[in-house]
Amino acid sequence: MAVMGGVGERRAVGPVLLWSGLGLLLVAAFLAALGAVQRAYYSPEGFVSAYLSSLESHDLPDAMAMPGAAPTKAALTKAGLPTGASVELMRSDLLPTFSDIRVDPVSASGSGDRRTVTAHLLADGRPVTTTFDVRQTGAVFGFLPTWEFATTPVGVAHITVAHAQTFTVGGHTVSPRAADPSQPASAFSVAADYLVPAPAVYELDHTSHYLQAESVRVQAASGRVVDVTVDAQPDAAFTAAVQKELNGFLDECAKQQVLQPAGCPFGVVIDDRVQGVPTWKMVQYPEVHLVPGTTSWTMSQAVGIVHLSVTVQSIFDGTVEHHESDEKFGVSLTSVVIRPDGSLDIVVGE
Repeated sequence: MAVMGGVGERRAVGPVLLWSGLGLLLVAAFLAALGAVQRAYYSPEGFVSAYLSSLESHDLPDAMAMPGAAPTKAALTKAGLPTGASVELMRSDLLPTFSDIRVDPVSASGSGDRRTVTAHLLADGRPVTTTFDVRQTGAVFGFLPTWEFATTPVGVAHITVAHAQTFTVGGHTVSPRAADPSQPASAFSVAADYLVPAPAVYELDHTSHYLQAESVRVQAASGRVVDVTVDAQPDAAFTAAVQKELNGFLDECAKQQVLQPAGCPFGVVIDDRVQGVPTWKMVQYPEVHLVPGTTSWTMSQAVGIVHLSVTVQSIFDGTVEHHESDEKFGVSLTSVVIRPDGSLDIVVGE
C-alpha cells in the first residue's frame, strides 16, 4: 500500500508542476510583451521614433502634436530661437522622403529625467544624423514612463536671397519680403527666418528671366538656427540684354557729330580747326561682365574702340588734312537694376 500511495502522490504533483510551468511562461511572456510595449511606446527611443514616423508619413500636424514639439512662442524663447520666424515652410508637402530610420539605444543613466536621443535616417536618399532632447514627464500605472521634447524639435532656417527677391523650394516660390515686410521693395538682397522641423532637408534655388542660383541644401536642426544663402547670378540672357542696351547707348553717342559727344564715354581734343563735321563709328563694343554691388549689379571699366573721321585745318600754316583714327575708351556701369516689369534701369559711368 505504501508503494501505491507514492505513485498517487507523484501523479498529483505532475499537473501542479505543469500548470506552474505554464504560469511562469505566461508571466515571462507578459513581461516580455510589457517590455516590448515599454520600448516601443514608453521609452525615449520609442517617443522619438513615433515623431520620425509621423514625418516619414508626411504628417507634419501629427508630429507637431506630440508633447513639447509645437513651436510656441514660449518654446522658441526657451530654445533661444527667434519668435517671429515664418511658418511658410512648415508644410507636409515640403518634407523630404524619409527612410531607413534607426534610433540609437539610450543609456539609462542621464541628467536627471532628461535624455539625448540620436537618430540616423535617409532624407531623399542622403544620410542624416540628428539628436533630440527629451525628458520624462510622468508614468502610466506608475511604471510606464511618458516623455516630451525638452527642446522643440523645430529649428529656424535663416535664408538669405542674394541679388534677388525670391527663392524656390519644392516647386513653391517664396518671398522673404512676405515674411519680413520691413525690407524695402527695392532691396537688392533679402532675408527672413523660417521655422523648419528637424531633421527635414530642403533644396533651395532661384530661377528667373535674368537670374539663376545653384541649388543649396539646408538641414533643420532641433532648437538651432542654421544659415543658408541662395546666391543668384546673372544668366546669359541678362548679360545679353545689358550688352544690347550698352551697345545702343554707344551707337547713339556715335551719332553726335562733335569731337566730344555729350554724356558719352569717348571724345577727343584737337587743337586745329575742324572743317565740316566729325563722324564716329563703333569698332569694338566693351564686353559686359556684371558683378554684384552693394545695391545693384555693376560693371567695372571695360575697354571699347571707336573710329573717328574728321577734316582739320592747321592753325599754324593752314594745311588741310583728313584725320582717321581708332580711339580707345573706357566705360563702366555704376548701376544695373531689374525693374519689376522686367525692364532694365542702367546708369553708365566712365
